[in-house]
Order: sequence, then C-alpha cells, then structure tokens
Amino acid sequence: MTRSPEISQAIFEDVKAVVVVTLNIEDQADDLGPETGLYGSLPELDSLTVVKLIVALQKRFGVEIEIEEIVGDTFDTLGRLAAFVESKVR
Repeated sequence: MTRSPEISQAIFEDVKAVVVVTLNIEDQADDLGPETGLYGSLPELDSLTVVKLIVALQKRFGVEIEIEEIVGDTFDTLGRLAAFVESKVR
C-alpha cells in the first residue's frame, strides 16, 4: 500500500514522529513508511500503548478521538493512521 496523495507529507511526518516517540523506537524511525504495519506488526504497540498513542495524537494535533472512531484498520499501517488523523484535523 502506498501513501494516498491526499495525505499531506507534513501530517504524515508529524504522526510518524508521535509514533516514534510514544513507542520509543527512535532506532527504527528511518525505516518507517506509510506501508509500515503497526498493531500486530510492531511488538512495541500493544493495547496499552494504543491508548498512550491516542492521547499523544490528541495533544499534538488538538483533536478529540472518540473510542467509537477507533476501528480495526485505523492502526493497520502508519499511512492509515496518518489518514485518520488528517481527517480529524480537517
């Protein structure tokens, strides 16, 4: 899966930075792209860190994320997560 053109590079990079810091995976930052798998692919991302990540994204982007909005594929890839965040920012 490639990053869809409607996702801005700035949003993607900001979401990536929040993921890297929240999961403490700075050593992997250069390898993360839009198609990078998240939940189920990164051992650092479990149910507790999903909650931490949601809180961090809310703070960084000034958005509210409701539990009902978190659907299974939101955390499939970094690109999907960035697209979700961008939809909240708009």
